[in-house]
Amino acid sequence: MPHNFRLGRAGEQQAADYLTQKGYQVLATNFRFKKGELDLVAWDPELQELVFVEVKTRETNFYGHPSRAVDRAKLRSMQYTAAVFRRKHRLDKDYRFDIITVLPGKTEHFKNITWGRK
Repeated sequence: MPHNFRLGRAGEQQAADYLTQKGYQVLATNFRFKKGELDLVAWDPELQELVFVEVKTRETNFYGHPSRAVDRAKLRSMQYTAAVFRRKHRLDKDYRFDIITVLPGKTEHFKNITWGRK
């Protein structure tokens, strides 16, 4: 397994653990449909929302903050794949899109992203 694949999987597991510790319920990991993927799907019990999470893991922020890797195209892909997930599981609930970034010794959670770089 390539190093970046192992790093990404480890980061996704760390993000799932982070959400669980914050009281979220992780419903799915690595949900795929065609070319789209959702790293994590969780339930936020406090806000009663489905949360579709993109996880970005890096060993360093030398090339910029990991969240900068989520552009408009990625957000559109997440939106499409989330619609498929909601239809497939018959979930007519409020929802949002989040990013969790994982760097050595630091996990950050950006809630309700509605932006995206070009």
